[in-house]
Amino acid sequence: MNFKQISISIEDKIKELFAEIHSGIAEREDSRAFGAMIEKRITQNWEKICNELGYEPLKIPGKRTIFDFACKINNQFFGFDIKTKDLDTTKYSDGGVCAVGNFLKYLANDKGIFIIAEFGHNKSGVKNESRDIEYIRIAPFHTLPNDTYRIENLGTGQVRLNYTINQVWNEIKWERTYRDFFEIFCDLALTHYKRVKVDADQRIQSIIEFKKNNYEHFRFK
Repeated sequence: MNFKQISISIEDKIKELFAEIHSGIAEREDSRAFGAMIEKRITQNWEKICNELGYEPLKIPGKRTIFDFACKINNQFFGFDIKTKDLDTTKYSDGGVCAVGNFLKYLANDKGIFIIAEFGHNKSGVKNESRDIEYIRIAPFHTLPNDTYRIENLGTGQVRLNYTINQVWNEIKWERTYRDFFEIFCDLALTHYKRVKVDADQRIQSIIEFKKNNYEHFRFK
């Protein structure tokens, strides 16, 4: 399956969708509201996009899924996750994707392809209190460069991205298989959980010592 061709074909259609309002797209500068507006506009036009490309549109998922819209291409399930990236360097962006467990279940159990649809946006240079779309990039998560992935200790582990899709576009491994991706990702997850276990054991011991010392003084090792 030609992931690059599929990604670019959908990217081109979405660019057409936003072409006439590429500048000053939202009247509010709030990035979260901007992202909600992007998602709404795509989902309202998703069936049309898929039909024009010869793909099978699927029902828009509920809030608990790890993707925002989906389709089937040659009987293969594709789930698309919308990411809006505020390009203001003074703003924090954590690159969060989803929980490790949910991510692996989707890829391994559901046999789905997980696609990132990234919208880079910035404060408009033309209209006050509005934002411009600077770029739109679409790529499968499993094809990104190795150093793009990271896992942080939020709950049971949160999958995050170190770089934007736009930053690593020329380094994407379009031919990478799921097996090769799992080799990379599972080693990353194991390193993370081993580190978490050591930290947790140290914290447990600190609390035990606190109790033994009659709750006089507490500190984490």
